[in-house]
Amino acid sequence: MTTMEHVERLREHGVPFRSSLDAGRNLVRLALPGVLVHVPLVTLSLAALMLTAGGSAALVDQRFQLIGTSDVALLTWTLVPAAVVLAGSLLVFPATVIIATGHLVDRQVSPVEALRATVRRLPSLLVLLLVAALASGAIWAARAGVLMATDEQWPATVVPAVAACMAMPGLLAVPGIVLHGCSGLGSIHRAYRLTRLRFLPAASTLAFGVVLVPVAATWALDAGLRLLPGPLTTLGWGLAGTLLALSMTPFQAAVVARQFLHCMAWRTEVDDSDLAHGLPDASPPRPVTPRLLPVALLPGLLFSGVVLVNPFGWPEIAETNVTESWTPREFSASSRDRAPELRPFDLQSLHTGRGAHLIVVMDGFQDRSSLLACADSSCRKTSFEWAEPRDAGTRWEAGAAGTRLPDGRLALTTWTAGGFELLTCEATRCVRGSGAVATTRSRPETVGVALAVRRGGGLVVAYAEKDPAGGDQPTHDLVSFVFCADTSCARPERRQVARLDATAYSATDHNLAVAVGPGERPVAARYDPANGQIQVISCLDVACRQPRVTRPVPPVPSNPYDLPWTFGLSMAVRPDGRPVVAYRDLHDQANKLLDCRTPDCARADVRLLGAGDEHHAVPALVLDRAGRPVVAFESREHQRLMLAVCTGSRCESIPVSRNRGGFGNRLAMTVNAEGDPAIAWIDHQIAPPGLSWNLHVTTALNLTPD
Repeated sequence: MTTMEHVERLREHGVPFRSSLDAGRNLVRLALPGVLVHVPLVTLSLAALMLTAGGSAALVDQRFQLIGTSDVALLTWTLVPAAVVLAGSLLVFPATVIIATGHLVDRQVSPVEALRATVRRLPSLLVLLLVAALASGAIWAARAGVLMATDEQWPATVVPAVAACMAMPGLLAVPGIVLHGCSGLGSIHRAYRLTRLRFLPAASTLAFGVVLVPVAATWALDAGLRLLPGPLTTLGWGLAGTLLALSMTPFQAAVVARQFLHCMAWRTEVDDSDLAHGLPDASPPRPVTPRLLPVALLPGLLFSGVVLVNPFGWPEIAETNVTESWTPREFSASSRDRAPELRPFDLQSLHTGRGAHLIVVMDGFQDRSSLLACADSSCRKTSFEWAEPRDAGTRWEAGAAGTRLPDGRLALTTWTAGGFELLTCEATRCVRGSGAVATTRSRPETVGVALAVRRGGGLVVAYAEKDPAGGDQPTHDLVSFVFCADTSCARPERRQVARLDATAYSATDHNLAVAVGPGERPVAARYDPANGQIQVISCLDVACRQPRVTRPVPPVPSNPYDLPWTFGLSMAVRPDGRPVVAYRDLHDQANKLLDCRTPDCARADVRLLGAGDEHHAVPALVLDRAGRPVVAFESREHQRLMLAVCTGSRCESIPVSRNRGGFGNRLAMTVNAEGDPAIAWIDHQIAPPGLSWNLHVTTALNLTPD
């Protein structure tokens, strides 16, 4: 070309479109600096991360996550890869700008020469990076200031967006440094001088090509990969994500290079030699061989392979945000009923229904109980129905107690005038029993109820009410077992088994539990929130004519009028008849497991699971198929959901999920049809403008044997 042909061509408008064509035609050569720098750095970083992650890593929905580290360690592992990528980008982006500039003026620059030229300008590039960091901090500080001043989200979003757009011409400082030898601060001044006559078009072009297009491409890739099955999503992110990351810099560099030369071309007394100023003089680069592709894909192949094969034995977790997938049903105005609602403190229990179904029992204390049925163990498709009939009590009633029947149905309690009845429930409907199971003169919210299935058929109900002989201020509770020959409980047989100090019962906290051990002998446990004592009521025979009460957890001095925010326990009975109880100790608020050595729990060991807090959710307990206790509890230090698996005298706690603020009042857990522990929990956070929350179901897939 003559000395002005490049100038005339680069004066043409349509920089974003022409830059995309340039990057597409020369994509492989423009990506070579990234392959030479990013691929080895990222590969080494991934290898180091995976080798040192240890118990911190987990595969959540077949995606690698660090959920077990402390916040400091997690921040470190967030900053280290970010620092590696930033350090690589400090070399790769300017080198790619040099190569893109060479293509625009018909000068082929090898990636090695481009990287060498970048290294020579590193001091000025570091000054530019520092200025960019300070500008970013100022933008975020301005956003925080606007948010505090207005308490509105839209101005706090608009102000930093406008400020970021105004800072876009600063990107032209990069070619000013690597091509024209400007200093860090001098290159910024020169960049704004270049764009002063066409500031808004230049700023919008750079914002569009450098920020918006890559963000849109990443969003589109993520949305497309979410439609694929789990393993394909992982493999897709490893391969397509790597290609996208390597392709993003060439397109961004092509926009910066063409915009820089476009501004240069519109200056007076400029010719082609000025546009090629600063480009390295070297021999033409070698042809690119197809062997480069496997090298470029090495980080993605390494990461995807490790995630899919899981050679390190990381916990494999499946998690569903049920609130996002649940859609309320529409009710007509003429309907006499209304749809049940999900609310943040309604979680009561979780059960395995027929087949692979999960059923979540919700009871709002001031409303009827309801059933949220999951189509399968993933709980991504749900139905939601009322469990109790319309004439059931709807305000200040005791929470619904329930248990799973052998055929997959549920037995639930419902209160009527003066007593409670039983409901037999499918996933979407409930049938009332034969009549009242027990009557009481106490208010329902002061009565404790728990259910368990008898192996030979029927039910046993643990029932605790105030001693009528105590008058208006009873000092004792009467605990009874109600024996039902079948699930309708047409002929209940009630037997008083204990007279204990009076305590408080709550619809949202379960401090009475019952189970059936070998020989159909019922066992009950009660937690006293006033002093933290646990009483275990066991029976020597099926009819419990000789009950025995032991107190394996002694009381602690406390104020009976200052109850903890949440309290309760969860109990199961091992196949050999020894009960295990999960609870939070009132003395130190730690989550503990009471492991009874004998069926009556006269001798027991207390195992520490993890620190807790009086506001934490009550731990949940199940036995896996091997008969081992599995406990879900909230970690005090790091806002994590923990799962403890106990074998013999040892309990190993593993983090399985993270939350934003708290886990609600309680956790609910069951063993699903595949034998894996499934946990239902509330993820809530109190933040402006109010309470933000979701119901989650988390399933640990490889932590317990079949």
